[in-house]
Amino acid sequence: MGSGEGTEAHAGLVAWLSLLLVIPCFVLAFVVGEGLVGLLGYPVGTSMRPPLWAGAIATGLALVAFAIPLWPTWHYGRRARAASPRTAMLPFVIEVVLVAGFTVLNVVPMGQ
Repeated sequence: MGSGEGTEAHAGLVAWLSLLLVIPCFVLAFVVGEGLVGLLGYPVGTSMRPPLWAGAIATGLALVAFAIPLWPTWHYGRRARAASPRTAMLPFVIEVVLVAGFTVLNVVPMGQ
């Protein structure tokens, strides 16, 4: 297998397709976050809030689960830079924005 323009174009396509991992990783993050709180013995979906330590652990692991697509978008985006340097890292930037938004939406309510 040679390293040619086709390989970089393929890497660019895979970088864009890796954004589709956001959907199952969002579901995984929800299951991890809510499931872990429930496994720790605290009610989920009620007005009673779990202790900060339980919420922090569940939120941290949910953030890790949601951030899984960062690696393939970065990896394949870097490989695609040889073919189209201007847009190769765009899938990674989109994923960073999504993870940052998810982080803010999940961490800010913990402090209230």
